Amino acid sequence: MFLYSLKLWNWRKYPQSPEGNPGLEIFFNDGLNVIVGENDSGKTAIIDAIKVTLGTNSHDNIWVNDTDFSKESQTLKVECTFKNLTDFEEAFFFEWLTIVPNKSELRVVLEAELYEDVNKQKRIKRSIKAGPENLEMAIEDSVRQVLSATYLKPLRDASSELSPGKNSRVAQVVKSLKDFEDGSQTTEDILGKFSEAFENLRTILDAPVLSKIQSTIDSFFEENNKKIPTIHNKELTIAEILRRLEMNLGEVGTGLGSSNLLFMSVELLLLSENLVGPKLALIEEIEAHIHPQAQLRVIKHFEEDSKNSGMQYIFTSHSPLLAASINLENIIMIYNQRAFSMRQGETKLQSEDYEFLERFLDATKANLFFARGIIFVEGDAENLLLPAIAEAINLPLHRYGISIVNLGSIAFKRYSSIFLRNNSNYAMNFPVAIITDLDLKPVEYYASEPCYFKIPKTINEEIASKYQASPNPELEQAIFINLNVALTKIHSTYYNKDIPGIDKKKVKEELREYIVDSSLDNSIDYFDQTVMERREKLQLDYFHDIEATKVFLSSPWTLEHSIASSQLRTNLEDILLDCNYSRDDNKKEQRNSWSVDERVRATEVYKFLLEKEISKTIVAQQLAKWIIDNKQTAGEVIRKSIPLQYLVQAIEHVTGGVQNEH
Repeated sequence: MFLYSLKLWNWRKYPQSPEGNPGLEIFFNDGLNVIVGENDSGKTAIIDAIKVTLGTNSHDNIWVNDTDFSKESQTLKVECTFKNLTDFEEAFFFEWLTIVPNKSELRVVLEAELYEDVNKQKRIKRSIKAGPENLEMAIEDSVRQVLSATYLKPLRDASSELSPGKNSRVAQVVKSLKDFEDGSQTTEDILGKFSEAFENLRTILDAPVLSKIQSTIDSFFEENNKKIPTIHNKELTIAEILRRLEMNLGEVGTGLGSSNLLFMSVELLLLSENLVGPKLALIEEIEAHIHPQAQLRVIKHFEEDSKNSGMQYIFTSHSPLLAASINLENIIMIYNQRAFSMRQGETKLQSEDYEFLERFLDATKANLFFARGIIFVEGDAENLLLPAIAEAINLPLHRYGISIVNLGSIAFKRYSSIFLRNNSNYAMNFPVAIITDLDLKPVEYYASEPCYFKIPKTINEEIASKYQASPNPELEQAIFINLNVALTKIHSTYYNKDIPGIDKKKVKEELREYIVDSSLDNSIDYFDQTVMERREKLQLDYFHDIEATKVFLSSPWTLEHSIASSQLRTNLEDILLDCNYSRDDNKKEQRNSWSVDERVRATEVYKFLLEKEISKTIVAQQLAKWIIDNKQTAGEVIRKSIPLQYLVQAIEHVTGGVQNEH
């Protein structure tokens, strides 16, 4: 059996809905579950709700207190549902089972109420029951103990737990193992060994101790009342013997990390003994005191063990490294007081997307599970510039819990779909901004070369005749971005290798001259139409306006071209010239060579960056520094610059757009 679901009503930060529905409903995998989310998202509340309902193997004193009730509520309720019971488990829990078609479930419910007693003192009444809804019965302690979970708290003092003493956890765990039950052969062997060891010790102590005090004893008692001192073995129980044990890794001064790994191994030993009941382990902040490489080994062990042993693990974590190293389907993200499983079928990710993310979701990108909003970018330039721009417009990303995820590609759909749900009634509405390039060269780029044109019918007929083919009207409907695109499409449409006498190379050269000299239909409207169609396609591909995902596009070309078109153009030009020239006269000459027309100049400046192979990363780094050093001025300029509004709007979207004036 395994814990299938948890429902919470008025438990801490999960108040029930006005309709009486649970404030949180979370579904678990039968193997590994890693609960992630930003700080104070409610991860610990989930673990504590399970603990207080089922109890723990360490028999912790877990009570419901007044801080467990949601604000202004007097009652709370926790419901744990177990599925996949074996025949033996069904027999054991029979009187509390909920029978559904072809299967059974075990539903365990904790209810608590705040009330005032006759002395006007605040009290809490608690009950734990099990059974079908509205037919629950009290559950016996002996039965509830079978349901108990192994729990490891955060910031655990593993060294203390493994030390000898009255509260030795090692003794508690070992004593609970079947081999060490009272009356077992192993227990009898241990007690016998201790008795035998004592007899040997008594023999050793006889001469140097007892014989030397005998004369003194003789002087204290009468001749007719002789006393003989002896050493007796105090009858130790197996529990008293085990409390004297200390467990370590055979090293002096074992560190916190190693002690934590050993402590986890000891605690999980109990679960492997269960024949009836869930094999459930709850571990908070599993990465505590463990260095990154050890984290990888630990989580991989649990991931593999959960598949082979029937164990169910529910962990909480703040570690991007850990989140990146496990299968995405094992992650449950807490956001806005709701739980979102990342299993296939729950998100808009396709099966091949899961395979892709398992290979390429690294620790840097996994930071997205711990943020309040995400900006996806395709390269280093945006990654460097956006934090500076956000600072300048008084929306610093770190103050809003926003993470920038640099994909180094345009695989936006595979990452952004993590936050989109198949069930539109359970939308996540997680703020996602996708910033990418429209990537259309402006008309000014092509100078005298034909661009953004259509082929008129008469010219199409002439082209078809050169291939000895019939005209294809589809060519007259298409908008061609440039001449090379047109020639490629024309050739693939008309060329037939079975028609003799057509020299491919010669025909292409003739067509190039013919089209350049022809009167093409190249209205500026075709450029605007191409921009609009490209924008719509990218927005559709990347789920623009689905839930809280939005796409923000540079127009019409790239980030750097947008900057060159903006009121930051002079700053960009200064950086480019400084990167490429050391002499001031060369810088001045190059600057003067660029057009005074702003649109043309922006294209010439960006072409200069490309042709001189100046690092976009270095340019972005230096521009970001200038923005930070001149924050107030830069902020005013950026907000006024129309070409940069797509960046401002992306930042406003994920932050909520409220300016921080401090």
